[in-house]
Amino acid sequence: MKKDYLANLYRTFGQAPGLHVVLGSGLSFAFDAAFEGSRWELVKELSFSEIPDGKASSVQGHKGSFRYLRHRDTQKIVCVQIGRLHGYEGYEPWDAIQPVVASALAGTESFILTNAAGSLNPNMKAGSVMMIRDHVNLTGKNPLHGPNKVDQSGEPLGPRFQDLSSAWDKDLNAMMRSNFETAGLDVSEGVYLGLMGPTYETPAEVQMFHRWGLDAVGMSTVWECIALKYLGKKVGGFSFISNLGAGLSPHPLSHEEVEETAKLKGAQILKALMIAAEEFFGD
Repeated sequence: MKKDYLANLYRTFGQAPGLHVVLGSGLSFAFDAAFEGSRWELVKELSFSEIPDGKASSVQGHKGSFRYLRHRDTQKIVCVQIGRLHGYEGYEPWDAIQPVVASALAGTESFILTNAAGSLNPNMKAGSVMMIRDHVNLTGKNPLHGPNKVDQSGEPLGPRFQDLSSAWDKDLNAMMRSNFETAGLDVSEGVYLGLMGPTYETPAEVQMFHRWGLDAVGMSTVWECIALKYLGKKVGGFSFISNLGAGLSPHPLSHEEVEETAKLKGAQILKALMIAAEEFFGD
């Protein structure tokens, strides 16, 4: 996915999107209901596969598109990414995260990453929101592996050894949390665990991860965060707790459960997120 293509598109907008939001499993389904009646208008939709070198997602609930929204009052632009690519689909890390990388290289400075995650913490229930305070990458892979990334002139895109001590932006997360709580959502804060998937965890693994102090588990997000910090971008994010982890849930886990939980809470979460986006631009 080439950044020049997006940069040319952004010139037609007169600006790069100030904020890029990635909607993970489940939340993508709720976008239309949350968008209706808001102060944002759709100005462009672009499929991943329409962009040079872009790849289509193969996962149900991950349409794989960019929706560009313009605020009716401030005229600011937000890019909402519907779905993402995953390692378990067969993509290498740098290829899987090209949607956010292309947006970052084309000029967007702030990103909000979301995902559907299983709870490792018995106190976090399905339908709640967990602000990501920090993450653990146990996918076995890193998007910065291999030669240091360079631009067209051969200059490094970022440092060879990236510091991740402040990977998740506290101000972005605080802004979102305030709006979620105002909307009446159950909100907590915790550590997100990224695994490769596509299998869900065993009950023994859930118990082990919980003893390690981890709070939610999913199959995405960590690669995007690592790469965006490498590129010097601001990153905030949250997990939509879609189910309890194996052994904490009374029934087998399924992708359908993720979608059903999202139908109950997704629109409420996204409406609060769109209000937070207005606050981000100072409206």
